[in-house]
Amino acid sequence: MTLLDEMRSFPAFAPSRRTVIWAASACAVMSGAAIAPTIPAIETAFSGASDGSIWGRIALVMPAVLIMLTGPWIGKMTGQVDQRLGFVVSLIAMGFFGVAGGLTNGFGLLIATRIGLGISTAATLCFATAAITALFQGPTRGLVISRQAAINTFGGVVFVLLGGLLSQLGWRFPFSLYALTLPVAYFAAALEWQPPVQNTDLPEHQSKVLWRDIQIPLLTVALAMTAFYLIPTQVPFMAIMSDMPALSGLAIACATLVSGVVSLNIGSMVEKAGTGSITVVAIFLGVLGLLELGLASSVFAILLASVLVGMSLGAILPMTVKAIMANGQPQTANIIAGFIASALYAGQVAASLFALGLGNLGSERLPYFAMATVIALAAIAITQKEKLVPTAKLIWHNLA
Repeated sequence: MTLLDEMRSFPAFAPSRRTVIWAASACAVMSGAAIAPTIPAIETAFSGASDGSIWGRIALVMPAVLIMLTGPWIGKMTGQVDQRLGFVVSLIAMGFFGVAGGLTNGFGLLIATRIGLGISTAATLCFATAAITALFQGPTRGLVISRQAAINTFGGVVFVLLGGLLSQLGWRFPFSLYALTLPVAYFAAALEWQPPVQNTDLPEHQSKVLWRDIQIPLLTVALAMTAFYLIPTQVPFMAIMSDMPALSGLAIACATLVSGVVSLNIGSMVEKAGTGSITVVAIFLGVLGLLELGLASSVFAILLASVLVGMSLGAILPMTVKAIMANGQPQTANIIAGFIASALYAGQVAASLFALGLGNLGSERLPYFAMATVIALAAIAITQKEKLVPTAKLIWHNLA
């Protein structure tokens, strides 16, 4: 009898498969949220200056960068192993590397543990997302996805708050939150999963068709996440909010909570208005919210704009992820899951680059205007693709 079989035989409360998937996905949010409040203390402890080192912030974003860069490759690898065993091992690895970060005494070892955390988080996301494709169909799949988006959003708030509370005890304590992956691994070991698909290589023409079908939804996910993460990465540095950190937290909380509420109710909204109408409204609200952030002259305006951006993400994310996963087959489910993970975390990384790059060009409001422009142009390009692509090819041919 294997260790996993022994764990399955233990008499214990057994949550449903969807509950385990939701819990694992929520744990993945901890990669950055759990230790974000304690980064200044880490920089002080390791370098002696809370504002003179960038290594703490590099350590914070490292898992997101790893997931963005390696998601598709890890997705392919996870499709070739036993899904239950791989899921359990990836969750245990998340707990190990996460907690280990709190035991380090220098940036080198800390970043090494964050690299391990990023890889194991990417694997966990791939297993969890592929499981949704394999285990749920039709309206049930849509429900699982929308609840997953909402739980991840609410989880981000909870883990930031818990990390902030634990950081009052010392900078090492927030790392203990990563141990929450261990009970999830225990319950995951007690569940039946789909057998692995050994061959994830598709014929070239099928790969091209798959990429053609998912590239625009993936871009949509990345853009929506970038717009949303401009709130935590840029709002606290606006002159209006710089002297009131509590209000910056309120703006982030407003965007996050509204996003979760919309995700919870997106199914009924789509039934009443249709996917197309909801998508148009969501894009409009996102662009409007970004423009208002760029023009805001009061705290109330910033809070309202944050709500609009949160509503946009709450609608777009579950609908788009569902559309991407609809293209999944047994041999491609894990690969698609890897692409989704990359798109999600690409948004976080891009938001940081927007805030650091454009925010330092002399205007704290420039990142919002630039992102609103990018989303508007992307929406126009996608809707007018049939006309724009032939025209672009003709212009290129004439120039050549």
